[in-house]
Amino acid sequence: MRPIVVVDTNMLLVPFQFGVDVFEEIRRLVPNARIVVLKGSIRELDKIAQQGVKERKYVTLAKKLISINRVEIIDREGPVDTELVRLAKEGAIVATNDRELKRRVWEAGGRVIALREKNRLELF
Repeated sequence: MRPIVVVDTNMLLVPFQFGVDVFEEIRRLVPNARIVVLKGSIRELDKIAQQGVKERKYVTLAKKLISINRVEIIDREGPVDTELVRLAKEGAIVATNDRELKRRVWEAGGRVIALREKNRLELF
């Protein structure tokens, strides 16, 4: 079965904060991965875009990267972090930099992709 990597909202902004191509890095770490984003993460991006000009620019570019990389957007009912933990329990790998979310995923027996040394992603 093809591995699934679910990208959290904060990871979608990494390319603009640290210059790391998260989609290329995910493909390096998990070849042939099905990369997905929750619809709730898109809503979170829209809220971030309201914070200022720079944020709006980052969000616009993040959405373009989602499109260019043909990332599938999936709709789940609950809060984003709760759904990410549920997906981790189902075997998905969660790409995030959120410390608390990483802890919750690990406690649920899941795996995490996170930024390492501000220049690459690593699978934990």
